[in-house]
Amino acid sequence: MDKNEQRLKMIGASIKRMRENSGYSQVMVADYLKITEKTYSEHERGKTAPGILRLIEIAEYFECGLDELLVGISPAPDDQAKHIASLLHGLKRADRHHIVKIVEKIVLIAKGKIKFED
Repeated sequence: MDKNEQRLKMIGASIKRMRENSGYSQVMVADYLKITEKTYSEHERGKTAPGILRLIEIAEYFECGLDELLVGISPAPDDQAKHIASLLHGLKRADRHHIVKIVEKIVLIAKGKIKFED
């Protein structure tokens, strides 16, 4: 797979994740974009490249930045924190607590404050 194919797959996966996180169906998004469900599905699967104007429409529909569709997650720490919060949404309190503890440990390892243990 060449770099452009990899990029298409990454953009498609980002679009799919945004749609699923928003609770929309492919049909709903395709209707909004005035394209067929098949065409929209091909965008999500990385089979066809949506044009820049189409990407802007998709970003507007999902109320996200264009960068989130192109790179998956915005590089801004606040945006990344919102993404993590959306992943935690709907989990039990105890599960969220465990996940936060794991993330805290990963951050300490990344900062070199503690060593990774197998």
